[in-house]
Amino acid sequence: MFSYETIVVGTDGSDTSHVAVRHAASLARAYEATLVIVCAYYGNTGSLLNSPNRDVSTLPVVSEARANEYLAEAESIATEEGAQDIQLQRRSATPVNALVDAVDETSADVLVIGNKGLNSLTGRVFGNIPTEVARRSKVDVVLVNTESAHR
Repeated sequence: MFSYETIVVGTDGSDTSHVAVRHAASLARAYEATLVIVCAYYGNTGSLLNSPNRDVSTLPVVSEARANEYLAEAESIATEEGAQDIQLQRRSATPVNALVDAVDETSADVLVIGNKGLNSLTGRVFGNIPTEVARRSKVDVVLVNTESAHR
């Protein structure tokens, strides 16, 4: 029988990331798996894509303190959902690198991520986190439809 032992999910404090955390926590509860919640934070500001268009190229800057707040919120959601073994990780990295590295370092079986940015024009032109994570991940990726968070 197939089973998950370690599940990684990312949060950025957004409503859509909370939907992904809730789904990951449900999986962790069902499989009695460890849930690793990851939040990336940035040590500096500015364009990450070197694009002349500031609106397109600048990612929101999350401080280490804010990352801790986002992780606490996500932990509360995961606990409500019944996850028992929860680990919190804040990482100074891009979201993609933070998630992929967390999977590698924890020997996770699956990575859960929301579909935020997948259908946006910016995401299609410049790339988006879910697509890049799925491309780089060495484990299965569960893509959660988070559009209900916007209704």
